[in-house]
Amino acid sequence: MEKIRIIQIGSGGFGQSWLEVAMKYEHVELVAVVDMMEENLWRAKQITGLPGEMLFSSIDQALDIKADAVLIVTPPQTHKELAIKAIQRGFHVMMEKPLAHTLEEAKELLNVKQNHHKQLMVSQNYRWNSPIQTVKQLLDADKIGRVEWMNYSFQRASHFGGWRDRYDHILLEDMSIHHFDLMRYLLNKNPVEVYAQSYRPSWSWFQGNPNAHVSIAFEDDVHVSYMGSWVTKGKETPWNGEFRLVGEKGAIELMEDKVTLYDSNNEGQVVPLVDLPYDDRTLSVDHFVQSIISGNQPATSIEDNIKSYELTCAAIESAVTHKVVNLPLSLVQN
Repeated sequence: MEKIRIIQIGSGGFGQSWLEVAMKYEHVELVAVVDMMEENLWRAKQITGLPGEMLFSSIDQALDIKADAVLIVTPPQTHKELAIKAIQRGFHVMMEKPLAHTLEEAKELLNVKQNHHKQLMVSQNYRWNSPIQTVKQLLDADKIGRVEWMNYSFQRASHFGGWRDRYDHILLEDMSIHHFDLMRYLLNKNPVEVYAQSYRPSWSWFQGNPNAHVSIAFEDDVHVSYMGSWVTKGKETPWNGEFRLVGEKGAIELMEDKVTLYDSNNEGQVVPLVDLPYDDRTLSVDHFVQSIISGNQPATSIEDNIKSYELTCAAIESAVTHKVVNLPLSLVQN
């Protein structure tokens, strides 16, 4: 199998870990790195061993080299412009979440992509870790019957610095997209209504609101209650969060990344986690590569992921207006 040649845009803190993912995955070849900051390019050189002529400060320069795809690991407000440039130059694109900075940008990006025969995928890597895949297999096997509700909690105290500290609704804008995407993935349904409250505890180190309570109604009268915090006190949850899915025949619980299946008599049994060939981010890259080879849309293509991002935008709108927001929000539904 010929390797997919990738240009990575963004080699700051999180971008550096993506460089390591790309270097280790056997089916891609990292051929160039782009970053506006000289210090980040120097670090990329140390990690990758790429020659200086393959390190660029401008995407326009980098897109002249021979490659198949672009991996975007930059702040959300840059995603639309970078992705459109890459697609229009004939590259497949994979990007870190969230899809865009605003819903309008996401729509524009979707429209551009649909006029070009290239893949555009968002890395929703939480889908591909062992605890979530174990829960998904239980649901697909109909172990608890029709799911009627879900309680979801995310509790961490995270100090990032940089642009995240300045977002108005940082939890909803930057983190909850993972959990909202997992809800859609596990339930195999789309949201139809959302009501959210976003707020800032007095001790918060974020300028905006790092806490939120969100009530979501999904198709077929399935209801989800979500509470998240990035400035919690006490015991933290894993990054997946913790949740309970309740169905007509039992329940599935994810606590501390351990999966427990409850039967109709409320007797619980810990379920062994499924084995996966790669870690979650490498599996995201693998899905991307396989979609390029097969020509089939990846599971987290822009056509799918815009629905997860739309839920994020609706939750923010609800938190700002203090009103229930109905979905979809005038998007092209596929």
